[in-house]
Amino acid sequence: MRKKRTIGFLYFILALAIFISCDEVPKEDEKDFQQNLSSFTSKMDNIDSTLDLMDKMQEDIDKIEQQRMDGNISDDKAIEELNKINNTIGRQLAKTSNSNPVVGLPRWAIKLGLSEPTGMKFDSDFSQSTSENNDLEGFNSVIMVYHGDYNQSMIQAEKIAKRANIPLSQDYKDALLLKKEYGIETIKGASYMNFKFGSDDNPRYNISITVDNDGTLTINATDTDALMQQLEVN
Repeated sequence: MRKKRTIGFLYFILALAIFISCDEVPKEDEKDFQQNLSSFTSKMDNIDSTLDLMDKMQEDIDKIEQQRMDGNISDDKAIEELNKINNTIGRQLAKTSNSNPVVGLPRWAIKLGLSEPTGMKFDSDFSQSTSENNDLEGFNSVIMVYHGDYNQSMIQAEKIAKRANIPLSQDYKDALLLKKEYGIETIKGASYMNFKFGSDDNPRYNISITVDNDGTLTINATDTDALMQQLEVN
């Protein structure tokens, strides 16, 4: 249905182009119109492709979750299959939607005390940024993703957090306490955050440094004040 609506809308635009061309539009304006039409069509195709990828990814995730709930696969196997989906369809989706790829920490992020890990592989597909200097964005944010050995990721995350003075998140503290006192491991990985969800006293830049159970290290920083201003304007 979505494709039919998209194609129908494009036919409308094309019909409009024919109508305008019949009304003796100046050649320079006609050239600009055709360029804009071509750009619009390309963007619509990209949006449609992205939506298809999102649908496919959700369908595959739902199948895995159903198999896990039915007892046909173990939790570990489900996690393994979900990681495969993320590294195939998820990566393809990230490439399609990543309009602002980043190759290193922006200057403003470095001024916040953030640094990059050493000895880890940078993942450019899942890393991106926005800038307050871009009128279409209007706020600073960055996501940096790295892959490596789990223990190495844990060490690097701790170093980065200490340099930037980012504390352990409360949830992670609670999980460590359960592990220490009762031997219950409720979480694997690490989570450092300088903000609390729902708090009215968070810093302007919300920063998180996390490690997943597969050794993926993610650095995330966002100017939330500027982001909220942009949301209010739009």
